[in-house]
Amino acid sequence: MSIDLTVAVLRWLQFSAAVVALGLPFFRTCALAPCPTRTSRRVTLAAGLVLAVGAAGGLIAQTAMMAGGWAPALDPAAIGYVVQSTGLGMAHIARAGLALVGVAILVIGRDARASRRIAVLAFAAAVASFAWSGHGASSQGALGAVHLIADIIHALGAAVWLGALAGFCLMLLQVSQTPPDALARSLADFARIGTAAVVTLVITGVVNTAFLVGADGVTRIFGSTWGVLLSAKLALFGLMLGLAAHNRFTLTPTLAKAVARGAPASPLRHLRISIGLEMAAGVALLGLVAAMGVRMPPGSM
Repeated sequence: MSIDLTVAVLRWLQFSAAVVALGLPFFRTCALAPCPTRTSRRVTLAAGLVLAVGAAGGLIAQTAMMAGGWAPALDPAAIGYVVQSTGLGMAHIARAGLALVGVAILVIGRDARASRRIAVLAFAAAVASFAWSGHGASSQGALGAVHLIADIIHALGAAVWLGALAGFCLMLLQVSQTPPDALARSLADFARIGTAAVVTLVITGVVNTAFLVGADGVTRIFGSTWGVLLSAKLALFGLMLGLAAHNRFTLTPTLAKAVARGAPASPLRHLRISIGLEMAAGVALLGLVAAMGVRMPPGSM
């Protein structure tokens, strides 16, 4: 596997683990639904550990990319230089450390609710660190802070949306632990938070794209690999919006009516398929974002 591909795959792994590690406990903290407690906790812990390991592996892969090969990347001196001399290296170390802190809090905390809230803060900081190891930290000057903040908010918004989807997937896979009427109410309640997350993603996405493309790069968007990946990302985002709208305006009301009749089986099956597809599209979208991170945007050409 080439170094560039390895970096992209490890970024994808980190993105996927981060949205679950942050999104699931946030989902439960907001009391959106009686998500299966033990399963949710295990998945969150696993995601936090994967994030920590992925960040460590990502640091080695990024060092290999900078050094031009795997051999120098395994030299502790080279890794130490990347950590001490670049924001990218520090971001990976901080991400791994914050992920482990979040895991440790969930494991040793005696008050489950308080531990979950503190862990959410640790995982949120870990998600924010992606901005320092991606294109979000590339802008200079006063406007650079705007780009960085937009990138952080964009990452947090994605984690809220995809983390909630992961929570609903767990609920739909373990229907016996979640009454259908509670699921219907939770889906309806999440509509407001989901809408806010989508609006946030659109606004910050436009800001980030404007910085990465720039006035001079507009004509080069579709002639670049980065531009092709952006087009695919927007297509998947549109698919997710369509599925989310279908869930909110069609399947959720249908489930509520079916629960009142005492026959929720068919609507639950349709929701399981729709939310599963939405989650799969989200994971694929994260893969495209990971690939975009190792490609030069038009504004930098």
